Amino acid sequence: MADKPQLDRFGVAAALQEIAQLMDLKGGQFRFKAKAYNAGARAIQGVADLDRLVKEDRLTTLPRIGDALASQIKQLYLTGQSSVLNGLRQEFPKGVIELSSVPGLSVEKIRQLDEAGISSIAQLKAAAENGRLETLKGFGPKTAQRLVTQLATPIQKPKRRLHLHQAWNTADQCVDYLKTIDGVVEVSVAGSLRRWEETIGVIDIVASANDPAQVVEKFREFPLILSSQVDGPNECVAHFADGAQVWLTVVPPEEFGITLFVKTGSQAHIEKVKDYAERKKLNFARLPRTEEEL
Repeated sequence: MADKPQLDRFGVAAALQEIAQLMDLKGGQFRFKAKAYNAGARAIQGVADLDRLVKEDRLTTLPRIGDALASQIKQLYLTGQSSVLNGLRQEFPKGVIELSSVPGLSVEKIRQLDEAGISSIAQLKAAAENGRLETLKGFGPKTAQRLVTQLATPIQKPKRRLHLHQAWNTADQCVDYLKTIDGVVEVSVAGSLRRWEETIGVIDIVASANDPAQVVEKFREFPLILSSQVDGPNECVAHFADGAQVWLTVVPPEEFGITLFVKTGSQAHIEKVKDYAERKKLNFARLPRTEEEL
């Protein structure tokens, strides 16, 4: 058995989610298998000592992980490879998971894009903007213009809103990963998820650090992220295989409280608080550091 693992728990979970997404794209009975691999990804993400479970052959003690799934997890952990994942990747065009997150792109259209050397959202956006996309079979000026408009903003209109429990699962994974990044002082979920709305469009997360830009760049290396775009010096929007979009904002420690408040409250509520602060002759931008003090 190898002394040093090839993938950590985040990398293993990312590979399991990729397997699940590809199986879901295959459809039919594979969708049931996809649910099992997604459950496995969630289980591995929460394991404190994956190394011990692998070495002691105790992966099947985890909820909803049978022998077949345990075998793939062990392969991934020790070798960085999965026979199931490698087989699935050969069945689909390059970049299919990332591109399938764009509304209106079927697997067949993604195959056509792959034949034209387009295998990422960034390449798709460039092709749509420079007029190349409308010359491809299956596309045209209207489709190209729709994609230009659609991809102009980092936040995409989701194919479907996430149920609360699914959004919390993705958010918890992000928070756990952010806590492993050197320099992160505080981190919290914000937005509609923190308000416990029943369905979620975009998951908001706020973190604080003395070097916000460095934390944003490290977060973009999170293995579970399919693609990401920087939105200013201290923000990025990340897209995940399960369709989740995460908007991360990183600020200096002294701005954490007010930023968390602004990123959590509804717009109407925030405007009322700003009006109140103005009547009391308070500088809203310089309100106390913590939410409790605010």
